[in-house]
Amino acid sequence: MRHDVVKKEIVQHLKISELRLGRVLGSGGFGTVYESYFRGERLAVKKLHNETKNKRAAKESFEAETSVVNFHHPNIVRTLVVTTYMESSYVIMEYAGEKTLQSVINDISQAMDLERRLRFAEDIARALEFAHDQGIAHMDLKPGNVIVTQEDRCKLADFGCCQAVDINDKPASPTKSNLTGTYAYRAPELLRGECPTTKADIYSYGICLWQMMKRERPYGNENQHVVIFRVVADQLRPKLTKETGEEKQYVNLIKLCWQAEAKLRPSAPEIVKKLTEVESLLKKVKGEKLRTVDSLSERLLGFQICPLQRAEL
Repeated sequence: MRHDVVKKEIVQHLKISELRLGRVLGSGGFGTVYESYFRGERLAVKKLHNETKNKRAAKESFEAETSVVNFHHPNIVRTLVVTTYMESSYVIMEYAGEKTLQSVINDISQAMDLERRLRFAEDIARALEFAHDQGIAHMDLKPGNVIVTQEDRCKLADFGCCQAVDINDKPASPTKSNLTGTYAYRAPELLRGECPTTKADIYSYGICLWQMMKRERPYGNENQHVVIFRVVADQLRPKLTKETGEEKQYVNLIKLCWQAEAKLRPSAPEIVKKLTEVESLLKKVKGEKLRTVDSLSERLLGFQICPLQRAEL
């Protein structure tokens, strides 16, 4: 509760002149994110670059950030204020952490077992479910735009490429956008130049699920233009191996999400429902395995004690 009160105070009284910009947390094509403080409260502040090659795209990105100012969801990095001060544009956000899902994937010391992947997958799906309910498609979902908190939960960040879409998944009214997202995660219909729907995010989500499992870069070092052509023309996707047991459900979800036809992909609420079922099944299987191990341990313990008892007799 106190945290929400502090955030409300920031929204009402924030002055850019009082912000203290600290170390760089990350940098992208349109801006740099800094660790910052306002009246003792730790924040993340994106300062947009004043000089950029594509000024129109930069302007669209800043406007896109304003679309999520009222978003309040546990799996979305909260944008508090979007403003301009002395000819510079700023996006002031909650500080959710500096570790991204991409950095977790890259860190081989970090376990990425099925249980953790399912938890992350559900967090991201719930974020998409909320955004899509508001008529917003993220349009740049990738591990680098997902923050992993100290509590090991995921928060979707960087809505700088987001677009308004029809809630009923009909293509949005044609509008020329200069924001393109990241090609390896981009749905084939977008690569063909079609208008976006929420199902474009679901395709990107499928690539993210694959990346969490394989811990590799989608398509490796393959030429970007070759990948784009083959994704559209040949339904190229990152390589999957045949999985069995509990992993099979995870792989099946990946395949559903990156189907070529947008209408065949599941919605975010359907994914959340499916993940809840898989997580429940995994807990049940783990419980049965533990009971089996405990039972086996008891039998082995009994086997070891009996000879000792006979020897004493």
